[in-house]
Amino acid sequence: MLLKTLDSHHNCSITKLSDESLKFAYENAKAENLDGDFIQLLETELLKRKEGCLY
Repeated sequence: MLLKTLDSHHNCSITKLSDESLKFAYENAKAENLDGDFIQLLETELLKRKEGCLY
């Protein structure tokens, strides 16, 4: 699966996702029990965006 091939060196595509798509990808990655590193990348981006909204 393509999602499992992503790593921290190739996460630029994650930053280009819409907020809705990012949330969808994160929820589905967790539900499908995908690679933990990939889930962490998604979670990190979600947190960055959430923190960005607070300022």
